[in-house]
Amino acid sequence: MTYTLEPAAETFLGLPTATEPRPGSVAIFGAEHGTAYPHATHDFSGVRGPDAVRRAITEASVHIDHWDFDFDGPLLNDGVLDVVDLGDVATRPDDNAGNRTAIEAVTRNIRAAGAIPLLIGGDDSAAIPFMRGLSDVDALHILQIDAHIDWRDRIGDETLGYSSTMRRASELPFMRSMTQAGIRGVGSARREEVEAAKAWGSRLVTVRQVRANGVAEIADAIPRDGALLIHIDVDALDPSICPGVNALSPGGLWLEEVTDLIASAMTGRILAGFSIVEFQPKADVNGMTATVVGRLICHVLGNLARRNGR
Repeated sequence: MTYTLEPAAETFLGLPTATEPRPGSVAIFGAEHGTAYPHATHDFSGVRGPDAVRRAITEASVHIDHWDFDFDGPLLNDGVLDVVDLGDVATRPDDNAGNRTAIEAVTRNIRAAGAIPLLIGGDDSAAIPFMRGLSDVDALHILQIDAHIDWRDRIGDETLGYSSTMRRASELPFMRSMTQAGIRGVGSARREEVEAAKAWGSRLVTVRQVRANGVAEIADAIPRDGALLIHIDVDALDPSICPGVNALSPGGLWLEEVTDLIASAMTGRILAGFSIVEFQPKADVNGMTATVVGRLICHVLGNLARRNGR
């Protein structure tokens, strides 16, 4: 085994802990570190992002078996969906290669067990090995919900950092289509990155276009062959509800827009995995971002629990 799992201090929604995924389950795991840029400063103090999310959503959802009005019934549909929390894969801010190996390995292990991997990051670079771990899927379609397109080939000499996530995703032999929704403002992309994304065939959808066309139209254009990966960078949401991010960008999506997009995208499609990244606990206000991240994960679980119309 090329990774170590560290048990969470408290599990997501108080769900069962496990050391191995169970067939047919959703397996949640955290990964705090991916590939840091050479100039990054390492802060070892404070709560880790995945733990903050677990704590916040558990406090906000004490009675998981009670009625969830977003789903017109209990979140996990009276036990229809099996969910386990594997804890966090051990990562270090100064071990880029080791982090990538561990994240990819745990993702592959979850898939091999017949379970769905659900990653709580960590910066966006953690998603690169996560996506590589989905290589058992013949055809993968990705819905990225993000303020930025992340198509830089490199920053300095680093090609696997958080500005290159979707560029690296486009190079995976099993990646078939890419829809990038929530784009706005200014990020690391230059003209050459925008042109590269469009030339590959990525569909770039700005916040204005989301609102003009509606989430159903955006989701309907995602192919239905193969499987779906939903990848969320928390800065896709407006900073008034998600202030705890790396790069504040006003004018983002609202929670209901993102949850409706998740539901529409999952309808009639097989979910290969889900990742949510870029939450920064030190920048959060009153646990707001952590709770929103947790609630977005809940929406994935709630939709999975009803995927057969039950």
